[in-house]
Amino acid sequence: MIVVALVVLLAALSTGLLARRSVTARPPLAAHVPGQPTWLSPAPPFRLRVWAIAAAILTAIAVACILFAPAFQVAAALLAAVILGLLTAILGRYASGCRESHAAVEAFRPRLAVPYAGKVGVHIGMWSPWIDRTGIPWVIVARTPGLFRELAAMYPGTPIVQGAIPASVTGAFYPHGAASNADFIAASDATDVFLGHGDSDKPLSASERVLQYDLVAVAGQAAIDRFAAAGLALPPEKIRVIGRPQTEGIRPGTKRRSRPPVVLYAPTWRHADDSLNVSSLAVADRIVQALLDRGCTVHFRRHFAGQNHAEAEAMIVRVNEMLEADHERTQRPHGWGAEEMERPLIEAFNDADAMVSDVSGIVVDFMASNKPLVMYAAQYADPDEFRASHPTAQAAYVIDRDLAQLGTVLDQALGKDPLAAVRAERADYYLGGPDRAEPAARFIALLEELGS
Repeated sequence: MIVVALVVLLAALSTGLLARRSVTARPPLAAHVPGQPTWLSPAPPFRLRVWAIAAAILTAIAVACILFAPAFQVAAALLAAVILGLLTAILGRYASGCRESHAAVEAFRPRLAVPYAGKVGVHIGMWSPWIDRTGIPWVIVARTPGLFRELAAMYPGTPIVQGAIPASVTGAFYPHGAASNADFIAASDATDVFLGHGDSDKPLSASERVLQYDLVAVAGQAAIDRFAAAGLALPPEKIRVIGRPQTEGIRPGTKRRSRPPVVLYAPTWRHADDSLNVSSLAVADRIVQALLDRGCTVHFRRHFAGQNHAEAEAMIVRVNEMLEADHERTQRPHGWGAEEMERPLIEAFNDADAMVSDVSGIVVDFMASNKPLVMYAAQYADPDEFRASHPTAQAAYVIDRDLAQLGTVLDQALGKDPLAAVRAERADYYLGGPDRAEPAARFIALLEELGS
């Protein structure tokens, strides 16, 4: 019986050591990497420490039975050995999968990476089409295992790893300004480039966090001036003007408009703190009703973020119901709900004759269309004060906080459009000057420079 006890004890120790090794090593997860096995990624069915504890408990039970309950010696020893053998096999497969994934990533040798620590993975898709276009091997790098699983499902055709940026990467592009990006930067020798996911007058567009990156990619001169106004000492050699690839495919508008006009209403997300809110969702029903009263066809496109604000979500439901009811009554082809969210933003821009929005990156991209733009001044009763604080609004028709001038503003934007001449100059200022005729060229050139 001593021999049996020793066998069980050795099996338990082997399982415990394997579990401990798996816990401490924490090899990166990987998915969709060429040459990787078809199963998703090395992921143990339970927390590895649970296996180690189970092994220790089984060992104690087996040894106790052998020493103090002779009648159950053989049965207890066999049961413990079988369970421990199963645990060892599962952990061995996990360790093998980790090695296979690591080998696949090393063989793939990505040159570019998109590290991501944000909450909404759509930021990656804002840039990935042009990274794909270069043909340079690249990976998404997720900060946490939970985020890894979300992004692996969201981008099934893109290689993705979790943990540190692979050693082969020479250029890392950050579409989100999370504070934890500092962890990626500290652990990598790649050239780190801040992209962001839009150009706007929001405070985070001029955050001091950009100072930690090797390069800061901006759409145009407006972003450079915004950094200077915020007191951020960014030397010229750290700034790259790349325009806005996302405006590729936007057709400039003409003076001829649809009758009735088509208006894209695209409010930004509503902040939980009303004192920081820049969204028009609190008054969205009144804005939409004013558009309907003018016979407009309204395409309502909500922001993908901020879905935990109960009042905002209730307003979105109300606006959807308003548009559906008006469609049933008038047969005007309004757009709302999931269908409107799923269609490409460029298509929404091209279909519209004008846009109503807030302080948001979508405003800058819409400038490429040269069509009338209306902005809501959430914190301002005076439109001129709003324009002074938010340069994007200098070519926009501004709705004051209390909607006192709502009717007048909409009549101007949908009528004679006196700001038409100003918008072209503003578009050059924000979108990269005359070179914006090829919106993606400078971004692709930067990718090829850092990925070569």
